[in-house]
Amino acid sequence: MDIRLERRIFYNNIKIISFNTMVLALAYVGAIYLMINKNDLSGYSLIFMGEQLISPIGIVMFVRTTLIEDEYGISEMIYSKVYPYWKNILYRIIIISTQLFFVYSIFFIPLKIIGMDFHIANILFGSYATALYLGIIAMILGYMSKEISIGILAPFLYYFFEMFSKGKLTKGLYLFGMGVGNYISKIKLFSIAITAIIVFLFIINRDHRKLSRY
Repeated sequence: MDIRLERRIFYNNIKIISFNTMVLALAYVGAIYLMINKNDLSGYSLIFMGEQLISPIGIVMFVRTTLIEDEYGISEMIYSKVYPYWKNILYRIIIISTQLFFVYSIFFIPLKIIGMDFHIANILFGSYATALYLGIIAMILGYMSKEISIGILAPFLYYFFEMFSKGKLTKGLYLFGMGVGNYISKIKLFSIAITAIIVFLFIINRDHRKLSRY
């Protein structure tokens, strides 16, 4: 493995990925932070905000992961390169996942610093798992449909369905499990997201090889 090449590709993907969505996410989180009464917050309130109010940002941040080349009309050039396309996508997933975690950290860590009593590791990880899970769904659907609108709409419908059904159908995979004391569901959602990423990268590699033959 050429470390210099890998480092250059990684930095190039940092440049390619738009940071506008992260800025918007930070602005959204900042607006919530300013509106809440920090003296009246409870652990449940923080769970609600992390799981339900903030988690949709995962959809917005991930949906364009595989659509950047199509948006700029350079897909044929990218697919014809010798360098594996799946590695580009892997690096983007790593970068966006880090951005997402950073956004959540910016929200929860200051609350812990000012002395609020809550299990930050549980709530931070659980909320992040929900957002990551929704984001991976958006990314995969965006890749399959080649449409940002579908990549956004489908997971949002899923999100609202879970919100109103209260997990009656999904049960152990309920998106907002922490709110009902089910922290194990977060481990399951996170595990599914990681597994989906691995399978997704395998599919991208297969598709890339097919396209490279033509």
